[in-house]
Amino acid sequence: MNLDVQSLRTFSRLAHSGAERAAGSLSQLTGIETFVNVTKIEVSTRADVEREFREQDLVTVHIGFNGGIDGRTVLAFDRQEAVQLVDALVPGAADQPDGEMATSGLKELGNIMLGGFLDGWADYLDTSIDITTPTYVDMQTEGALEDITGDSGFQMATGDDHVLAFRNQLDTDDQQVGFHIYMLPTHDSIKTISRIAGDGSTAVPIETFTSFSNMISDGAEQASDDLTAMTGMESVVEVSRLSFVPIEAVPMELTDATRRGVVLEFMGTPSGYIAILFDETSADRVADALMPGMEADPAMQQSAIQEIGNIVTSGFIDGWANALETTIDISPPTYVDDLGSAIIDPLATELAQAQEYAFLIDSAIRTPNDEFTCDIYALPNEAELRDALDRLGAEVQQP
Repeated sequence: MNLDVQSLRTFSRLAHSGAERAAGSLSQLTGIETFVNVTKIEVSTRADVEREFREQDLVTVHIGFNGGIDGRTVLAFDRQEAVQLVDALVPGAADQPDGEMATSGLKELGNIMLGGFLDGWADYLDTSIDITTPTYVDMQTEGALEDITGDSGFQMATGDDHVLAFRNQLDTDDQQVGFHIYMLPTHDSIKTISRIAGDGSTAVPIETFTSFSNMISDGAEQASDDLTAMTGMESVVEVSRLSFVPIEAVPMELTDATRRGVVLEFMGTPSGYIAILFDETSADRVADALMPGMEADPAMQQSAIQEIGNIVTSGFIDGWANALETTIDISPPTYVDDLGSAIIDPLATELAQAQEYAFLIDSAIRTPNDEFTCDIYALPNEAELRDALDRLGAEVQQP
């Protein structure tokens, strides 16, 4: 199966349009103004998708769909925020958040919102899409994760099991409630949508996207090993993924919490920008681990962060160069200390001069005991990344 950038753009627009319908339905039902914050397409392993559900305290509504395309949708709420929302629809439901009144209210919300979400896809594909009865699932219950991705996704020759997930983040106007819509089409349905939406001129095998996704994971593992070697604090890669998002939405991927770290430019195939970011506490800890006793000297702390960022970037990027059989150079690190979104915004703005969408690479490295958190965000040039994917595609198709 092949995917092209035109297909991804169409997928993104359709997912955003469907999410806007869902937001409108919620606003009409509850009187709470709702809007779509971020829409993105992710190539992930099943394990990564399921880990996101496992590590949050979520309640969800699941609806299957079939007809022109098949798969499942999941409406996911933070438990406490779900109580606030359903109480607006069914007054008194908050008195018994796990009771029948509350769960029935959430199922009704899911039925209307997800039905509206899928209507947009049906209109575009000029087909009918039927939906199943909504199912309420508390993700903390035993066995809840066993079938979260259903029969979506595809099995690769490497043995890695991947899914193409459409994820929409919705928020209310007072920011009291935020939630996500996940759409997980089956492998055959992705083929159907790609055939209708794509132009074929920039098509690359889906295996290429997953090969690149694996390459990102390998780079994150190397970065994690380098961090461990530098600081003496054992670290692990929590998540590493490739997303396709509208360029203006990239800064929204980060919170407004203050981050410290470095920004670098990488040059080659592909070129782009990379940010290595720590929260303030983590930055202090890794700097002290590299240069003990320097916490009272801001200049030395900054120097330590720059050195760490430089080494982590090299570990993260070098694997790409080896896999693509090319050379990728990196610039000297620029120290940053600002809101996360403010750090990323100028990088996205620079790329926006030549592209409407971005491939966002994000990896999170953690220590098991929360000594530090390191987030890696890479924004490659879209056209040059396509060249890199073409190279990988040629290798994938070789016997």
